[in-house]
This record gives sequence, structure tokens and C-alpha cells, in this order.
Amino acid sequence: MMDTQTLYDLDIFPRDAVGRSVYEMIHCFTLTTGGKEALQRRMLQPTFDASQVRQAQQTVRFLLQHLAAWKQSFSAQEMKYLEEYFHSNLTPLEEVDVLHRWWYRWQYASDYAFIQSSIQRVAVFIRKLFAFVDMPGHQAAEILNDVHRICDSLYTADQNGWLTAAADHTLNSHQVFYLDHFIRVLHKTQFISLLQAFYTLDALFACAEATQVYHFTFPVLTDPGQKLELRGLYHVFLPEGIRNDVHFDQRHPFIFLTGPNMAGKSTFLKACGIAVYLAHLGMGVPAREAVIPIFDGLFTDIYITDRVEQGYSYFFSEVRRIQELAEQLKAGKRMFILIDEMFRGTNVRDAYDCSLAVASRLAALHNSYTLFASHLTELAHALQSVDTIRFCYFDASVRNQQPYFNYRLREGVSDVRLGQVILRQQGVLDLLDQGIAVARNEQDTTG
Repeated sequence: MMDTQTLYDLDIFPRDAVGRSVYEMIHCFTLTTGGKEALQRRMLQPTFDASQVRQAQQTVRFLLQHLAAWKQSFSAQEMKYLEEYFHSNLTPLEEVDVLHRWWYRWQYASDYAFIQSSIQRVAVFIRKLFAFVDMPGHQAAEILNDVHRICDSLYTADQNGWLTAAADHTLNSHQVFYLDHFIRVLHKTQFISLLQAFYTLDALFACAEATQVYHFTFPVLTDPGQKLELRGLYHVFLPEGIRNDVHFDQRHPFIFLTGPNMAGKSTFLKACGIAVYLAHLGMGVPAREAVIPIFDGLFTDIYITDRVEQGYSYFFSEVRRIQELAEQLKAGKRMFILIDEMFRGTNVRDAYDCSLAVASRLAALHNSYTLFASHLTELAHALQSVDTIRFCYFDASVRNQQPYFNYRLREGVSDVRLGQVILRQQGVLDLLDQGIAVARNEQDTTG
């Protein structure tokens, strides 16, 4: 499953008006508003069903091979015209005698012209779509099979063959009245289903194009409990950034990550989470190589906020968040878990005790993998005897009174503390000292 907090933590959707998001990186490749909406629905609730995840990747792989043909066959403007026709408030025409047809053409000339040209666009659209989905190997994608079936049934229902002819020839009034009734009344449900299927294809092709444009790698999808390995992993927002490797397996299902502020822990957590998330969409992932097991869910605890309207303190909100995870695990869900600085809403001693209690239990899970980041190096030292935990860190150093970060993941535990260095480097302490001096001068002047 996928919850709102995890989507928020991983920046899948924008958190504010200026924030970047994974969705925005992909939806720019869609042709239609309907395609954007289909993509949004898909990204809001990615599947964690093993067969569906594999099918999704197989489909995106297949569509990637035909991306150029897709972009040549359909355009955003063409689809806009079709949508205007399908959603117009014009009363559908009915088969009537010649006199009534003549009267309508004279009385409602602009409406008639719109309907006539729209029918021709529909005919061209169906012909191109049918030819596109009739390509060899289309059985690899269920959505292509659906489109193929709908198009075939429409051609079969049109016993006059006028829908086919309309793609190449100007229609007479009899054909216009017949086909408008055929499209918007008799077979309206099928045409709307076809449009919805196109939107789904639009979303999937956006996933395929994003995989190509951003040079993502299709992961090897394995069964739950198998190893998770990402080589050359990077955050999607930082394609030129430092790349790192990460590995989980049943012997070491828990990675404890340390390092000072700004060293890259949170970014790395997000990079791992986004890679696993994209894999479950059937897309490629931002890594050189990837082996990813199919999980039952993805869970994050990164940006917890208090819930004032419910009377929850920050700490209680943190507790409730871990409770949500515990309920998933109790239900037998195999999860990929990302936790950053647990229990920040209480004092250091309390945070240590609570974090130790939770971390030691998560480390005992062999069917779920946990990436746990913390500043509490004392906590890492307390857990070093747990053989299911691997310890990694991002290093940092001070050069000429300036903090330096290399953003490379290493084995071990970091005890580096840079808080005061960063305070001084930003001039915060000097500013405070100057403020104190100003206050004293004012006191002496008025005293």
C-alpha cells in the first residue's frame, strides 16, 4: 500500500507551489489532461501485487520500443478536438429524412460543420489507434489488448463501413447523421472506454519516455525476501550528483545510517525510496544497475508534523506513525521502510530509549528491509552487537574552518559533529554577540 505521508516524504507530488516533484518530472510527457489524470491516479496508488508489477514493467518496456511511432501518430491538439466533440453539449443527431437533414444543415450550419469534421477526426483516430495496437507482440500489454478489442468491436458494429470510410472521404448528410448517432448514442460507452484507455496509454507512454529521457535503468524484479541491490544510485533531482551503492538481504535487512547534518542522509533515504517506488510503477530507476524485490508496501517516517486539529503533539504524531507501520507488519506485510531521525519530538534520552526499542525490533524482521538514519551515534554503538544490522555513514570533515562533504556512502559509524562549525561558518554566533553588544550599549545609554 501507499499512504499520503510516504508520497509527501518522497516528494512524489509537490508539497508547495515551488517544490519539485517526481510526478512533474513524468507528467510533462503526457499528451492530454486525461493522461495526466490517469498518471496521477497511477502514482497515487501504485500496485504492490507481484503479477501486476511485472506486467506493468513488461508493458512500459514494450511501449518504450514504440515510443517514436506513438509520438508520430498522435498529437495533443488532435486529442483536444476529439475531447471537445465527445464532451460537447450538442444534442446527438438522429437518422431522419432528407428534408429534415437539409433543414438542420441550413438552421445549424456551424454545429453541423463541427459534427461533420469531428466524426472524420474520430474515424482517423480509431484507424491510427487500431493500426498502432495491432503491432506484433501487442499481447505483451493488457491495455493494448483492451484497445484492440474495443476498436475491433466498433468496426464490426458498423455494418455499413462508414466509420472506416470517414477517415478518407467527405461524408454526406446521411452518413453524418448516422455516425453521430452511432458514436454518441448507440456506442457511447465503448467510445468513452476507448478514450479512457487512450488516457491510460498516454500515462504509460509518459512513464516510458521519462525512463528514456532521464536514462533510468529497468530493475530486475525479484520475489519478496530476495536481495535489494542498487548500484550507482542517485536522487532523481540530482542526476549529476555522487552515486552510491546499497545492498539489503535477509542476513542484513537493516541498515543503520549515521553522519552529521548536511552530509546527505535524508537525500539518500529519498533516493532509495523513489527507486523502489518507480520500480513498482513498472518504470526504470535512477541507478546504473538494480535488483529490487516486490514489496507489499513502502513506508516512510521522514517529515512528521503535529496534528493540532486532533490534539496530537509532535511526539504523539511520531508514535502514531510507527504504530501505523506496526499494524502493517502485524498483518504480514513485507515492507520497505525508511526512517529519518526518529522521535525528534522528545528529549534526547527519551528519543534514545524509544529509538532503541523500535530499531532493535525492526532489525529482527527478515522479510522487510529498513534504512534507518539517526544523529544518535550512541544508539548505533548500542546496536552494534545485532548481527542483522549493517552500519553505514556519510563522512564529513572541516577544512579551513569550513565543513566539507563528499557524499560517499561508507561502512561504519560516524562520530563527526559539525553543529558548532556550521553555526560559526554561517556567522550566527558572531551576529548574536553583536546583538548582545548593541543591547548593552542601549542599556548603558538609558541607564
